[in-house]
Amino acid sequence: MHRSAFGFLFASVPLIFGCGSSASSNPNSAVVGGKTPPGNSGGAATAIDGGSPAGNGVATAPPGGSDGDASGGGPHPGAGGQAVAGGGTDAATSSSSSEGGGPTALDATAGLPSSADEGGATDPGTLGDGDFTISPPYMTGRVAVTNVPHSTAYAFTMTSTVVYPANGPRVVTVYIPQQYVDGVAAPFIVVQDGNAPATGLPEIVTAGENLYGDPSPTNRIPPLVWVFVPPGSDRSGEYDTVSDAYSRFINGEVLPLVESNASIKAAYPNFKLTTDPDGRAAYGCSSGAPAAMGMAWFADYHRVVSYSGSFVALQKTTAHPAGAWEYPAMILATPAKPLRIFLEVGQDDNGYMATAASDMNWVIANQNMAAALKMQGYHYRFLFANGATHCDGSVKSQTYEETLSWLWRGYATN
Repeated sequence: MHRSAFGFLFASVPLIFGCGSSASSNPNSAVVGGKTPPGNSGGAATAIDGGSPAGNGVATAPPGGSDGDASGGGPHPGAGGQAVAGGGTDAATSSSSSEGGGPTALDATAGLPSSADEGGATDPGTLGDGDFTISPPYMTGRVAVTNVPHSTAYAFTMTSTVVYPANGPRVVTVYIPQQYVDGVAAPFIVVQDGNAPATGLPEIVTAGENLYGDPSPTNRIPPLVWVFVPPGSDRSGEYDTVSDAYSRFINGEVLPLVESNASIKAAYPNFKLTTDPDGRAAYGCSSGAPAAMGMAWFADYHRVVSYSGSFVALQKTTAHPAGAWEYPAMILATPAKPLRIFLEVGQDDNGYMATAASDMNWVIANQNMAAALKMQGYHYRFLFANGATHCDGSVKSQTYEETLSWLWRGYATN
């Protein structure tokens, strides 16, 4: 139902969505459990009576293959900027909710700790939180490479021996910033679909580097270690299954190999990654997003980035018969966790023409996520990209720096 009202009932918790054209309302105006969330203007909504969404069977991964950081550009030509309605707090987006609040200044050093002590987090307020809409023309090309110190890449091949032994080998690439001080427990982000480019740095790493020394305390982020992890032979099974399995694979198998890697140890004999959940982040696009969400929900990652998240019924299990489609109901049924979650979806994302009762509509799925996070009082940021497609590269290029700035707000270093 493109550009029309959406409504459905899933699990035992009703979520009713309207996708309207009100200038003051984001396309995910929502009513949850009979209550209108604060800050919404309550656009049109249609309720569909019934139980859980109709099952569509176990689906294969959506078209596009490994679509993490390396996914291609979108269909919209033009350079920079977008026209949006309303007055927002961010340079490239406009808020469609009444949420706001002033920024909380971060530690002026904004670098890694100078000792082996862990970093920490403070509540940065609601700067950048809420529902936003962006429109074309979107950015063409990639994030500009600025004159900043660049990270060093280290790669190794591994095969899971515990969680996914049948899924074959994969090459993990680790990017360590020039600012890293040996012996410091480094904040880091795990990137799903982490296929390293043949030359140069991944675009999202470049975006992060541009922010390490940003003079604005609300823009800069701590220098990060980036851990790029590609999927094994069963990508959807690893990424879309709702369980703690993937987080056990990352924490129990991947990270120990990163910390003990001989090449990294030769450069940094005391290299280590932080155990502080506030210094741990996860990124995913498409099916990589449920994987990242699972790392936050079932393990110890407090920061999540999701572009075109596949919060749909791709992997159905006995425990979760509607797969990742159930995350909004799980969010509503659970006391709020200390997470910061960024979500983006394109207007023409996967399944956008599916019926409102379908659990295979990426647009509705991400609207569900945003509405549930809002109702539970999370720090969340939801970007609805008009005219954009699945994992739209032009949208990602345009928003990476702003997304990372928001994601790491509140992270303080000693």
